[in-house]
Amino acid sequence: MLLIYTSVFSLPLILFLFYFYSVFGSFSFSLFSDFSSSFLFSFIVFTCFSVKLPIYGLHFWLPIAHVEAPTFGSIILAGVLLKLGGVGLVRIRSFVEVFLLKSVLLSYLVFFLSVVTIICCFQSDFKRLIAYSSVSHIIRVPLLFLRRSVFRFKSLILVIFFHGLSSPVLFILVGILYSIFSSRQLIVIRGLLLISPLLRFILVLAFFFTISAPPFPSFVSEVYFFSSSFTLTSYLMYSFLIFAFFSLVYNLN
Repeated sequence: MLLIYTSVFSLPLILFLFYFYSVFGSFSFSLFSDFSSSFLFSFIVFTCFSVKLPIYGLHFWLPIAHVEAPTFGSIILAGVLLKLGGVGLVRIRSFVEVFLLKSVLLSYLVFFLSVVTIICCFQSDFKRLIAYSSVSHIIRVPLLFLRRSVFRFKSLILVIFFHGLSSPVLFILVGILYSIFSSRQLIVIRGLLLISPLLRFILVLAFFFTISAPPFPSFVSEVYFFSSSFTLTSYLMYSFLIFAFFSLVYNLN
């Protein structure tokens, strides 16, 4: 599945890069500012990096990859590899026409910002829940990408950085819980306070870090995100309320 997604969405960009290098003899996008301002180029580049984030609709390979991978593989995937999509968006932000993407993708991202959190509430597998919660949190990155400002850029970096810290911690804890209970089902993982109070305390801290509660540093990224995104659309406030409420619901599981 991962190979299919990578081939379908990366092949147009690879072919375009080969064509561009054969014409200009360079990979510098600044040489073709007229073409880079087109919607087709912006959409292809944005989609290719969004697969690696991944955003909702391009994430179907992620739960399968995490569930079938060992704990160490999930840590590397969540902490390093998935963040390459966000880094790619940061690096190409000056060559993509954000206004054209915003007019097409904003309503899609705002709607599924709420939907994906509701999907997380119906997950029973702990590892799959963390994988879907990554999709829920990382969809904030393209929303910040659609707004041009220095404050937005700082918010984008903080969201990627702190998500790269919280996800590996959660996957480490899932691996430890699986070694204790031999199951990742939430209904089976009970009585941890009697078995290991220290692990229970670490899980509570990881929970607060994931929901970005103060005084954890991830709270700063959440404040930056809410502050820098309100100017995108007036309907974003309602999606934020649903997003915050259901994020608390599935984290309480």
